[in-house]
Amino acid sequence: MSSDDNNFEESESRISKFNSTIAILYRLDILWKDAHNHSRMGQLMKWNWDLDRVWCELAAEAKLEEEKSFASFSSEISKVKNNSETLYKTLLRKEIFLRKVLQKQGKGIEYRQTNEEYMSD
Repeated sequence: MSSDDNNFEESESRISKFNSTIAILYRLDILWKDAHNHSRMGQLMKWNWDLDRVWCELAAEAKLEEEKSFASFSSEISKVKNNSETLYKTLLRKEIFLRKVLQKQGKGIEYRQTNEEYMSD
């Protein structure tokens, strides 16, 4: 094993003093706005690209099952490119899937606890 390999293994177990969570959330917000606008304007392929970029922000923490599900969207989209209605419905499902992944990763909506819930914790 080379010394570079050792350095890589050591750096994997180290925790950064800096956190990029805010930058990720900021990028995600911009991407969701773009996706919303492109979907409303009927720019389906731009909407698809926006969703792909959202995936890139989420992929690092995605589970294997989520990776497989996302890959299946790409396969499905390549088959229906020329059918706008089917493409639209597929992209709609893709966006909902990504929003659920976002939520599971804790990067989506955070609900406030009621006083009763807070006191019971």
